[in-house]
Amino acid sequence: MRREEDGRIAIHLWLQCDGEFGGDVTLRLAPADAELLHAQLCYSLDDWPAVEPSAGERLPDCRKKVQSGGDKGGRRRA
Repeated sequence: MRREEDGRIAIHLWLQCDGEFGGDVTLRLAPADAELLHAQLCYSLDDWPAVEPSAGERLPDCRKKVQSGGDKGGRRRA
């Protein structure tokens, strides 16, 4: 992952189908879209349903301190 000269975030992905390599692709996102993807991943990692935020809705603060623990050994909101 890197920030490109135009400010976009480039994420390099390996595509697979049924466990077989299908190809490489680079996903290029505007910073706002990368932040939305980040928020959606935080929801998913916390086992919360990912939602499309409406205008003005606050996204989760994914940069809060992460605490280990729980029966899954996963993430918990601080």
